[in-house]
Amino acid sequence: MKKIYLILLAALGMTLTSCLMEEKELFDKTPAERMDAYLTEYQTILASNQEGWLLQYFPEEEQSYGGYAYVLKFTASDVTAWFQLDDDIATPVTSLYKMTPDDGPVLAFDTYNENLHFFATPDVNNYEALHGDYEFRIVGKSDDGSVVYLKGRRTGNDYNLVKFSGDPVEYLTKCNEVEAAMTAPSYAMAMDGTDYDCTIVGNVFEYTYTVGIGEEATEEAGSVAFCYTPDGVDFYNPIEIAGVTYEGLVYNAADGTLATEDGKIVIRQIIPPLNELFILGDWYITFSNIGTFGKPYFNVAKNALAGIGEQLLVAYFSNKLYGTWGFNFYTTTGAANYKGGLYMAYELIGEDKIAMQFAMDGGGDGVWYHNNAKFSYILNVFGYSAPRTFTITADDPKAPSYLLLTEDANPNNTIKLIPTQTLYPFNN
Repeated sequence: MKKIYLILLAALGMTLTSCLMEEKELFDKTPAERMDAYLTEYQTILASNQEGWLLQYFPEEEQSYGGYAYVLKFTASDVTAWFQLDDDIATPVTSLYKMTPDDGPVLAFDTYNENLHFFATPDVNNYEALHGDYEFRIVGKSDDGSVVYLKGRRTGNDYNLVKFSGDPVEYLTKCNEVEAAMTAPSYAMAMDGTDYDCTIVGNVFEYTYTVGIGEEATEEAGSVAFCYTPDGVDFYNPIEIAGVTYEGLVYNAADGTLATEDGKIVIRQIIPPLNELFILGDWYITFSNIGTFGKPYFNVAKNALAGIGEQLLVAYFSNKLYGTWGFNFYTTTGAANYKGGLYMAYELIGEDKIAMQFAMDGGGDGVWYHNNAKFSYILNVFGYSAPRTFTITADDPKAPSYLLLTEDANPNNTIKLIPTQTLYPFNN
């Protein structure tokens, strides 16, 4: 037994000696030196891949703007950024970056870069910008070094730098092509032969579906931000639908759909007729887009407004202001704003025609402006004492940048409506 004890003691002594040596080696360096070594290691990793890194970027704490793709190439001192939303994807922007021990290891894009700081640059309308990150805590890396894990210091969002190969311009262009192909007024989610409501707005997917049947049925809902890829979309976080977990959707160019890899869920585009688009959306009026017939009528209202010291601030067709579809507007004195609506009765004819006539009613201050600021003249262009029938055309039925109304009985009566709010329409 003595011999056994002696052997065990000897082994224990060797183990303790080994541990002490490792501990000594570990603590031979100061915390600052260990941090410098850590930052140098990651700087070397980033700079070593000459083809760059893919970053799927999600601004804002709740990822409410969705995700957008970057391709980043690092040297020891600078970073070159290709950005999906850049007007000129082929021309990247280069700036300095640094690795810094700031409450832990941090990758900081501390020199202004219009691509990398797109979501973090404030303006007059967003003094806090869009809550974008430009400083990231370095969390770690995958075993093979192909992924570097980051966390946004401002948002707390998780980010991955993934080793990239290929042409950044080609990759981002294909992302935008998939996005353009999938842009539609509305969508439906098909599952188990049933259509459910879903929306895609600002690269955020929202959906509802029903579980169970009859009295046992319950409605489930979810929302997830995503980033377009050349093959479809990647979700910020995996989502669970009907007990199955999904990490993204695959784009099918043949039928213009997004679907799960198992094909159980299909997101298809719903493209309503142009006349439905007109009554379902917000369509803004500007004087320059009024035809020769309508301009004199609009001028009467413009002069009447000027006579009471006001200007037309916004004019548009919608049902959102008062719940009834028609001509809606805001006016301003410079010191105060007023709003109103003048309701329009309408009939949809086929898929591209609408007949309109003033309904002799309004909301807010609408009737007052009809009676006192000659807004009746504006309404005459669209249909006042008798209906006017218009044919509607557009540049892109899926995502029109305008709707052109042309009166069937009077080709000079045209109105081009746009989906973008324009202030002071009498002057534009």
